[in-house]
Amino acid sequence: MLFLLLCTAITFSRAAAPDSLPLRPAPLPMLSLSDDKDIEDYLQYGIRIGTDLNLTSKQVSDRDHIKTHLSAMFGAYVRGGYKYIFGETGLEYIFHKCYYETWNTDGLRSGDETVESRYLQIPVKVVGQIKAGTICAFLPYAGIVYKPLIHCSKNDIGYGKATLTRHQCQITAGLDFRIKFVLVGIGYKYNLKPFFSDRSSVRQQFLTITLGVQL
Repeated sequence: MLFLLLCTAITFSRAAAPDSLPLRPAPLPMLSLSDDKDIEDYLQYGIRIGTDLNLTSKQVSDRDHIKTHLSAMFGAYVRGGYKYIFGETGLEYIFHKCYYETWNTDGLRSGDETVESRYLQIPVKVVGQIKAGTICAFLPYAGIVYKPLIHCSKNDIGYGKATLTRHQCQITAGLDFRIKFVLVGIGYKYNLKPFFSDRSSVRQQFLTITLGVQL
């Protein structure tokens, strides 16, 4: 009798138990911004505009004085490198529009005129990349700029490719700050050659302010 009761209890317990445990879906991986890794750029490129502010004496020679100076620049750049350091080059167009006061060798005024000189700029720079968070970076740079004269407006004070330095070279250094794809920069340029090629003159220095977009 006891044996029958035990068999009956075992039969009911098996009938009440589920055939198999339900399958639970595997947990989805949790996404976190802190886990994302920045993709390093091997190639960067973009466009920029800017201006050069004259830092040197407006008396560029004993007979030539710059009364007003205006400049504008636009161009494109490309960088290649990895992580912390890049090499950069590009092609830029810049013009300087100045109002000049001139004197002759006897010290008499020989004429005043606005002259526009146009140049290409081919920079070769070493650029560092110091990241500040996920969307910002500091980009210090240093290098040289080849700056050939391509045009000088007609004038009556004797300025032209025969008197202005035609193949200027500059030392440059500065800092760009990038927020996402926007670049804001400030830099310094020093002319290695004098302003005029036919007489003693100053080597100009400029403060460069730029605004760009990294594409």
